[in-house]
Amino acid sequence: MNRYLDYVKETLIKCFKEAKRIDYATIRRTVSLNRFGDQTFEIDIVLEKLIFEATKKRFKDATLVSEESEITEVGRGGSPFIIVDPVDGSANAARGYPCYSSSIAVAESETLDDIVCSGVINLLDGSIYFAEKNKGAFLNGRRIRVSNVEKIEEALIAVDLNVRGRLPGYVKKISNIVERAKHVRFLGTDALEICMVASGAADAFIDLRGFLRSLDFAAASLIVREAGGLVLNEKGERLNVKLIPVSRSSIVATSSKKLAEEIFSSISNQ
Repeated sequence: MNRYLDYVKETLIKCFKEAKRIDYATIRRTVSLNRFGDQTFEIDIVLEKLIFEATKKRFKDATLVSEESEITEVGRGGSPFIIVDPVDGSANAARGYPCYSSSIAVAESETLDDIVCSGVINLLDGSIYFAEKNKGAFLNGRRIRVSNVEKIEEALIAVDLNVRGRLPGYVKKISNIVERAKHVRFLGTDALEICMVASGAADAFIDLRGFLRSLDFAAASLIVREAGGLVLNEKGERLNVKLIPVSRSSIVATSSKKLAEEIFSSISNQ
């Protein structure tokens, strides 16, 4: 097994086991606000520390990039770059809403296109998505592919409607898609929703706020691409951004080029 992928899977499984062990009072405890204004909960700190310790044991030199601690060098730093989101959906976890995840991506340099393997784990049931560059995407060891849906009217589309970073008119901008889609979902954990596009459970994921950090979607992006899907920016171009805490972007992940074209056509017609 690829040594990076071995590390990713083992560490995410440790995160799942630790998340199940933590009592609810600890999960919902707010520790602080990070410099981006986001609440940091105790569960964020606990799982980030677990990932950092696992990384230090595995790699002599590496660079850890995380929302909470930002950039931390292991040894002399440099490659590999370990992109971490200890808890995607912290607010869900704190409220007892059963939908949150952990993700880890390993990159040989500092952009989205440099990611060579990644994983996302559902912290409620332990389901784990993972991918290696040019080797496909998997869910619990079973190879996955995107759906063959090409029309909005036949699609299940996940849309991030979070008020954070949402500019006036955003809902109107995507209203045509919401009205036309067969099903619309908003679960509050973007990494998992993007992975659902990879497995065919969803047909597209849309966040056009320009507010989502690259750390939030880094791991899931490789999984979608390895499953045959597309990951695009707000212009409909292949998304490739810097893997740093301050990097923010819009993102559209789809099962097919035709569905992507329909989505962008619907947006431009608003």
